Amino acid sequence: MRTPASAGGEAVARWSQTAPAPFTDYAGKAPPIHAYPVFPYDDEINQRLAIWQGDISTLEVDAITNTTDETLSECNLVSERIMQGAGPDLKEEIITKSLECRTGEVVVTGGYNLHCRHIIHTVSPKYVAKYHTAAESSLHNCYKNVLHAARELGARSLALCVVSAPRTNFPPDLAAHLALRSIRRHLEAHALPAQVVLASALGAELAPLLALAPLYFPRAPREADAARWRLRADLDHPERRIRIIHNPHEHAARGTTRTHDTCALLHTHRRSTRAHTVALHAHTPSLYTRVGNDNIVMSYTTRVQDRAVARVRQPLCTVTWMYG
Repeated sequence: MRTPASAGGEAVARWSQTAPAPFTDYAGKAPPIHAYPVFPYDDEINQRLAIWQGDISTLEVDAITNTTDETLSECNLVSERIMQGAGPDLKEEIITKSLECRTGEVVVTGGYNLHCRHIIHTVSPKYVAKYHTAAESSLHNCYKNVLHAARELGARSLALCVVSAPRTNFPPDLAAHLALRSIRRHLEAHALPAQVVLASALGAELAPLLALAPLYFPRAPREADAARWRLRADLDHPERRIRIIHNPHEHAARGTTRTHDTCALLHTHRRSTRAHTVALHAHTPSLYTRVGNDNIVMSYTTRVQDRAVARVRQPLCTVTWMYG
């Protein structure tokens, strides 16, 4: 298998060719988080990975990755070099075909004047701490979809940039964990791409990748064993940690949602009726709850339905709300 190289002919060193980090014995300090190595030592997989810093547009590979925005027109360090190196034909393809890419998904174009056949464009999510689980899941999808696209294209070598651009505010360590874990799981399951070059444009991106790579690509059995103390407990695809409630109405009826976040108390001083149009769903419980004689509590579920009517376009019915 040909080793990827830069346009200047400099070969990219494989991860298996790098020396293991100094061994740290955690056994006497605390019990391990994992009972056994989650990512065992595998020299064959290590030979398929390279971590490299430089201009991704100069690599001689079958496919490279571009991190961009939804209209494929963002100007960042990676995308600018790719657009300039590919020449005007790439921009013409994007405009002519009105190409767009949603967050976490990919779009494939030709490589044109670059040293590659394909460019796989993807859009990273923005990181907001309050919604970190969704952001992690979306970033994982970026890497997963890029790797699967390369496999479907038959690409034997892929240059994979650090997808989380600085504008996304992703913590560098978290972004590195997601990138390395996604690559490791793909290489375990698929033969293509046979070689993945994880290319960082900045030293700030390279440092966490080199520091965390031994956890996912141990170069010796002792490195794999030491990772049992360093890898967090909730491993693998982050989307599995998203709790999906199949019947949210029943869930809310059990009182598991906080009162101040799920109820709006509406006061009235006289007996009255009013018509309110709401989206009617199966399994929806009682639409109102009487409180005393002159108050009514509208559930969070109903309020969400009210706001979503214009967007969802579901069959509507008129419900008369009784007060008193």
